[in-house]
Amino acid sequence: MLINTIEALEWDSQFFGYPVARIFLDHEGCEKLDNIFQQLKTGKFRVTYFFVPPDEDLIINRVTKEGSKLVDQKTIFSKTAEKHDKFSNDISEFQEEEINEKLIELVLQAGSYSRFRLDVNFKKKEFERLYIEWLSKSVKKKIAFKTLLAKKGSDIIGIATLGEKEHYAEIGLVAVCENFRGQKIGYDLIRAADTAAFEMGLNEIRVVTQQKNEGACRLYEKCHFQIEEITNIYHYWQK
Repeated sequence: MLINTIEALEWDSQFFGYPVARIFLDHEGCEKLDNIFQQLKTGKFRVTYFFVPPDEDLIINRVTKEGSKLVDQKTIFSKTAEKHDKFSNDISEFQEEEINEKLIELVLQAGSYSRFRLDVNFKKKEFERLYIEWLSKSVKKKIAFKTLLAKKGSDIIGIATLGEKEHYAEIGLVAVCENFRGQKIGYDLIRAADTAAFEMGLNEIRVVTQQKNEGACRLYEKCHFQIEEITNIYHYWQK
């Protein structure tokens, strides 16, 4: 991870069809902001993501003054992986490699608070395309080793994907059909993912959400996750 340096994002740029960059800033980054914005104003990048600690007021004031918009407070939850035995709902692993309309519908619900959905400057269906790509790669086990489904009869009513990073498991997509919320479906999906991580021999499990997504935050806390880190994310669009 590059700190206080503009990093071109090849995958995002190719996928969205215009140049994208990101910058991780720490307390020393404030001194470099003049040079950073000088470079960005050359127009090399259409959009730049700024990742800023929430207590860096000087940096936040400057990036905001330059026209950057706060689009997310990325919240990482984590816990020690453990095994669970009792579930109130039918949770099973998705065994196919092709996505369907029901899965797409659920996944788009999962991104209700996504910065790619909330930022009105994304006008080429970036959010929809990104989340469908995320789903497709997950079920094909390119970025996840399990896709868990909750069902009522033959109806799919919930989904959670689970991938592996360097030394921990990470829950990716999580969604429950709106008509079935309040029935511990999300709770069981998270606990099933926790069990899968434990059985894989991974000691830690993490999940990322948005601080504004209060329902998700409450769910993870109920499942004994604790907040590990919060990062403000700003989008700076070249005018």
